[in-house]
Amino acid sequence: MFFIFGVGPKTKVVEKSQFSCPVCRTRSSYELRQQRQYFSLFFIPLFPMSKQKNTTVKCLHCGTVMPSMVLHHAQPEAK
Repeated sequence: MFFIFGVGPKTKVVEKSQFSCPVCRTRSSYELRQQRQYFSLFFIPLFPMSKQKNTTVKCLHCGTVMPSMVLHHAQPEAK
């Protein structure tokens, strides 16, 4: 009998909202994602092995993945 186990990343969507994307320059939806390392058994993530690693923002219009600090910059208001 053998076991397949390991440690790998798992990404979780934390928040969905809208922002002004600096890449495609449109007001579009985004997903705020967090990634952590999980211990997995038979390719099923069981429990986290680390604290929150990195937080990224994915623009759902152009598909660009950016650091989360993009959300903290002053966004121009749409008129």
